Amino acid sequence: MDIIKLEAEHTKKAAELLAAAFFNYPMMVRYFPDPKKRKRRLTWYMKNVLNSAIRYGEAFVTPDITGALFMLPPGHTRLTTNEYIKSGFLMTPLVMGYRNYKLSNECEKFVADTHERQMNGREHYYLWGLVVDPGTQRKGVGSALMKIIIDKADTKNVPIYLETHDKNNVDYYERFGFKLIHTGTITGHGLEFWCMLRETGV
Repeated sequence: MDIIKLEAEHTKKAAELLAAAFFNYPMMVRYFPDPKKRKRRLTWYMKNVLNSAIRYGEAFVTPDITGALFMLPPGHTRLTTNEYIKSGFLMTPLVMGYRNYKLSNECEKFVADTHERQMNGREHYYLWGLVVDPGTQRKGVGSALMKIIIDKADTKNVPIYLETHDKNNVDYYERFGFKLIHTGTITGHGLEFWCMLRETGV
């Protein structure tokens, strides 16, 4: 199965794929509580996430953009506020509203701080996200995308870290050799998340 790098001109279509996949994702529901406005705002948000991945890491898709994976490389697995702004997030307070913007900052910081504590300075790849269109699931798209980051990590002899806010994803990632290393709840917001790690050579 062909997997290609995501180019800037195709980020909108890829963002639409991500927005559909994450429409009912617990964290995104909290960030964008109005379901009537969520699709449009979430597409904007995900486009900027992909911009960030392209600028500071890598993003890959199937040629028909029915699957996408985006990652950050060893040594640069946490982006700064300035880096997010350069990727298009400057208008986030206006798009989200100040209250939801403040909430999102608190949640993202909590999760990122947990990430740093769990890895404790170890070099690693950060699997930021993996999405497959429901219509093409069970056709090997996810496996083909995962092979990209697994091969990169094994070549560099470093692990891969991820977190998910959907417990149902834990079993899926375990198929690729990931192990659950931490379960947490974002203080003050009640959002659970599961941290996983894949060591090299699994």
